[in-house]
Amino acid sequence: MGYPIGNKLNDLILKSTGDQFAFHSSGVLAVRKDGKKPDWGYPTSYDISFEFCKNLIQHFTKKRGYFDYEEFYDFLIDESHKDPEVKEIAKPYLTQFGNVEQLIFSLKNIYNQLVSFYINDKDGKKWYDDEAYCLKSIFPGYTGFLNTLSSLGKETESINIHTLNHDLFFERLNNTEWLEGELCDGFEELGSPYYGQLNVDGRTYDCRLAYYTGKYNRKYKIFKLHGSFDYGVYYKSNGSLMVPETYIKTRYGIGFGEFYKETVNAKGIVSYERCWVNYHADFLTGTTSKIERYKEPLLFKNLFQLFRDNLKEAETLNNNWLWSERFRGQ
Repeated sequence: MGYPIGNKLNDLILKSTGDQFAFHSSGVLAVRKDGKKPDWGYPTSYDISFEFCKNLIQHFTKKRGYFDYEEFYDFLIDESHKDPEVKEIAKPYLTQFGNVEQLIFSLKNIYNQLVSFYINDKDGKKWYDDEAYCLKSIFPGYTGFLNTLSSLGKETESINIHTLNHDLFFERLNNTEWLEGELCDGFEELGSPYYGQLNVDGRTYDCRLAYYTGKYNRKYKIFKLHGSFDYGVYYKSNGSLMVPETYIKTRYGIGFGEFYKETVNAKGIVSYERCWVNYHADFLTGTTSKIERYKEPLLFKNLFQLFRDNLKEAETLNNNWLWSERFRGQ
C-alpha cells in the first residue's frame, strides 16, 4: 500500500521542517483543510517544543552517525536529560518552560504525533471507512492473502492475527467478501457510554464510540500489540486528578480531545463528562522504552498475555516468510 518502511520514515522525520503543520494550543498537530500550515498568529508552546525536538533530532543524528526514529524515542526518554549538550540546546527555549526536564517531558506527545503524521499509504490515506465493499475475486496486491484467510476460515473456528503495525489498512479488509465483517479487535460499540463529537458544516453530532472490553467473538481476531492510530485513552476525573479509565476507538473526523462519557445519576438524570487531557492517539514506539508499557493493565498487558496464550494453543503458525512464500505468484 506504499506505507513508508523504516528507512523512509527515518528520512521523513529527519528532514521534517514543520512547513506542513502546526501545533494548536491544545497540543494537537493540525493541518488546514487545503493541506497548508495553519497560522494561529503566534507560536504556541507546542510549536516551541517542536523546534526543540528538531534540534534534538539533529544532535542525536550527529552523535550516533545515523538517525533511527525508534532509537531516538529511547534517547528522548532515557538519556536526553543526562546529556550536557542537550541542556545547552535547551537554553533558548526555557523562557517558556520551567526547566530542561519539563521541556523534554513535553516532547513525548509531540514526537508521537510527528511519527503518526508521516505514516500514510501511497495515496496519503490513513482512514479507509470511505472505501466501497469489495467483492471477490480480485483485491489488487492482496488477493492471495485474502484467499488464504478465507480458506483457513472454512477450516477452523478461530484465526488469530498479531501485528505491530499502527495503521488501519487491515481493518479495511474486513469490508470485503473474503472476511465478510468477521474481524474483531476486542473493542465493542454496543452499550458503550463513550462518545465523540463530530462537527460537520457547523453542526455537532454525538457519535457513540467503541471501547475496549477484551472480548473477541468473531472468526478473525486481530491483536494490535503496539496500539493503533485510532486508539486513545479516556481519562476520568478523580478529585483533582485525571485517571486513565479505558481505551476508546475514535472515528474519522473526531479528534482525541472530543471524548465524552455518558453518566446517569440515582435520579435518572443524564450528564456528560468530558475527557480534557487526551489529544492524540496512543501507540507504542521506541525499542527498549516501550517494554515498560507492556505492563500497563488497561490494554497492552492484556494484549501481550493473549499473545502468549495464543502461541501456546496454536495448531498452525504462519510467519511473514511463510506468508510470502504461499502468496508468491498470486
